[in-house]
Amino acid sequence: MRSRSIVSAVVTILIIAGAKDYTEDTATTSAVKSALALNKQLSSSDIHVDSTNNPGKSGNDVTLTGHVPTEDDKRVAEEIARGTKGVANVVNNLQVDPKTQAANTEKQ
Repeated sequence: MRSRSIVSAVVTILIIAGAKDYTEDTATTSAVKSALALNKQLSSSDIHVDSTNNPGKSGNDVTLTGHVPTEDDKRVAEEIARGTKGVANVVNNLQVDPKTQAANTEKQ
């Protein structure tokens, strides 16, 4: 009976720790998305943000994917992500495609 209680306690702790990591990941992803959306240069770009907890570092790893029209937009997106609270590392997988500028202009 006692071993069952210990197992239950360990499982509960693991679930709580996992939920905390998920909450931090979600908060970091939301913060980066908001910062990108508030930037006039990037607000209409097709940028996807994913973040994962990085054990041993203070902050999450953030991965940027999608398409931007210029190298400058790619650089600015990375700088914004790096400057966002909760970000420890940025992997910039954005693809530069000048055609996206024409598509974004038509949407506006």
